[in-house]
Amino acid sequence: MKTKTFILLLFFILTHTVHAQLDNPEPKHKWGCSVAINSFDAQVGEQEWNSWGYAKGNFNNFGSIKNNSLSLSVIPKYFIRNDILLRFEFGTTNITLTNYYDNNADLTSSNPISHSTINQSIDQKIYRYIPGIQWNFMKKKFMESYCGMTASYLQYSKMEYSNTLESRDLPSNKYTGGFEDRATAEGGFASGIGAIAGFNIYLQKHISFGAEFSSTLLYKKIGGAFSGVITNISTSAPPSLQIYSYSTSSYKGF
Repeated sequence: MKTKTFILLLFFILTHTVHAQLDNPEPKHKWGCSVAINSFDAQVGEQEWNSWGYAKGNFNNFGSIKNNSLSLSVIPKYFIRNDILLRFEFGTTNITLTNYYDNNADLTSSNPISHSTINQSIDQKIYRYIPGIQWNFMKKKFMESYCGMTASYLQYSKMEYSNTLESRDLPSNKYTGGFEDRATAEGGFASGIGAIAGFNIYLQKHISFGAEFSSTLLYKKIGGAFSGVITNISTSAPPSLQIYSYSTSSYKGF
């Protein structure tokens, strides 16, 4: 409800802003471009986590989790008038999570007989295509604020999951076995409409930095299948394969 109210309020403001600015002169330049670093946490919610199957539980239950995810955007802008712009955001989010566990931290015996390590990773990409319209207003000296409306289409690639266990005897540190689990979870898409608001601070006439807030109402269809292959490795027997697949949480809705 808060999202819908926010979008309706901005739409009301924007329609009145347009009427007030129709008499603005033609722009002195036609094109502009922004480069943005985006929030990762704002893009990955509970639906995405649930679609990753048992990988989610393994990551949450143990180990040392590192988030090396990165989200970038390029936003070309075309000036219709000085204060009215058309924009199109091309964005990529690289989800990269790693989880490392070493049982050395849990060994209570003064003479442990084995040593195990686990390495996990989750990798997925989100591609964002977001056309919109932007109105600049309240420009004073070196600062301006703006708001706008957007339409969004997001494409989620397959999630790639890796889980590797390695065991060794102690004190010889001789390799005794382990496994490699490689799996994928189904991706999906999302589409919807939203609103933006932000500000720019100009360092020079054509160079600025700023921040932008966006709120989007999305319909999502993501997840539904998880499958993979486990390779069991032992020094006393040939490697064996275990192929598996099952239905996992899927999400369809707003």
